[in-house]
Amino acid sequence: PPLRSSTDSGQLLLSQPSVAMGLFKTHKDGSTPDIAVIGAGLSGICVGIQLQRMLQLTTYKIFEVEEDIGGTWLQNTYPGCACDNLSHLYNYSFAPNYDWSRKYVPQKEILEYLRSTARIYNLYDKIQFRSKVSRMQWNENRQKWVLNWSDLATGDEAVLEVDVVIQATGLFRVPRIPQGFDQFKGELWHSARWRWDVDLTGKRVGVVGSGASAIQIVPEIVDKVKNLQVYGRSASYIMPQFDAQYSNFWKTLFRRLPLLHTIYVTVWHYLLDSLFLVYRRTWPSTFHRALFYLIVWWHRRRQMPDARLRQKLVPTRLLGSKRTVLSNTYLPALSKPNVVYHSDEIIKVQGNKVTTADGQTQELDVLILATGFDTAANYTVGQWIGRDGVDIAKSWIPSPRTYYGVCAPGAPNCFMAWGPMSGTFHQPLTSLLEQQVMFMIKSLSLMMEHGYSTLEITERATTEFVKLSDKKGALAVPFGPAKDTPITGKKPLSPSNYWTGTLTEFNLRLSRFNSELFTGTGVHGPVQV
Repeated sequence: PPLRSSTDSGQLLLSQPSVAMGLFKTHKDGSTPDIAVIGAGLSGICVGIQLQRMLQLTTYKIFEVEEDIGGTWLQNTYPGCACDNLSHLYNYSFAPNYDWSRKYVPQKEILEYLRSTARIYNLYDKIQFRSKVSRMQWNENRQKWVLNWSDLATGDEAVLEVDVVIQATGLFRVPRIPQGFDQFKGELWHSARWRWDVDLTGKRVGVVGSGASAIQIVPEIVDKVKNLQVYGRSASYIMPQFDAQYSNFWKTLFRRLPLLHTIYVTVWHYLLDSLFLVYRRTWPSTFHRALFYLIVWWHRRRQMPDARLRQKLVPTRLLGSKRTVLSNTYLPALSKPNVVYHSDEIIKVQGNKVTTADGQTQELDVLILATGFDTAANYTVGQWIGRDGVDIAKSWIPSPRTYYGVCAPGAPNCFMAWGPMSGTFHQPLTSLLEQQVMFMIKSLSLMMEHGYSTLEITERATTEFVKLSDKKGALAVPFGPAKDTPITGKKPLSPSNYWTGTLTEFNLRLSRFNSELFTGTGVHGPVQV
């Protein structure tokens, strides 16, 4: 029978952990590798559970800087915070939640789902909370990774040697703080570090940003504040959000007919996967892009009666160069009398005043930065030293070299979840994550089957993937700003830095696990696996 765990939204059903056929779970002497997993968010939880489910492996430890699990869903608690992906596509396939309350669920519900799933697998016992791994270096003589980590609660520092490292630090971990905003003398915070101790009622508030966070925050605070200045230099493409609650009928139906739930998820997967055409500059994408332009135009015109304000909300960049967002409340909120929308760039912040390029200066009590995250912070120069003393992050300048974002040459026994060259912008990343984790599981099984102390992706396999990624990227709309922007410090992102094809193709290609992808080291020295 399935395992059950109570959640706030009902019953969370998990498939019984099963023995994975064909996977080797120990070395010939019965031992298993010591593994360090960095991060206990959506990806780290998935890694820990699959190590237990698929390999019955318990010789691992998860390092987490926060006091609880959840990652971005623990850190982001701002008003209106919710998932902009369909809930039934966002959960793990091995832990379906048939009781999601609605199509786009709030942050608290996702966090409780992650906590409940982790509790069922006793994952909390494997997590070292308030611990930060600051550096890791490969020791060739000992064939191990040396991790420098610190206990943030006590300030103690320590060194740990492990056989395998799995980086699961997530994409939305480190807030991007724009340059110059530290000059603001009022209350200042990033949306991912919301100050609930500050009451916004009757205050003059500014929100910087035009992405998903800003679009969720503005409608939630607009009726509380005295006046609201919204600084959205680069307007987003805003689509209507067809949200709805799931009735008890649908929850019961999904629970009693899991096959129906699988069909529902599969249909939505392929529908969303077709949206990859929006991010491409090819003639087959013409219809998709034209349809999206029409919907965005209709949605903006229907929700904003003021023609001059509508003109400010017209995106100046190509559709697909910035992630499309969903909202039915943001545009009406901007039309309220206590709101002013600024499309000009901020050029000066001093005292409690913010000045834009058109010469307007506004006095504010509170300034909220909804300016996104530094997704490159996971791979900082000097923090990840691989074979032969090579700084992996430095070697990736100007462009990373990975194998489907899950591993890289020069870094034996090291894996990444959602690493460079694996992100998509039209689909939830959960299924991609699960495919990457399964690749890790198969790799660990291969190590134990042959008794290898190391396993490393070959240059040949990596080069082939990089060529494939570049080929697809050449047909993609460049993601990010058209040029460097001094106010955010954000640079254009090469299309080859993420996956521009369908998620279906990515998962299918990565699932073709082949031992010839690797070189390994065993008791007799280097060998071709």
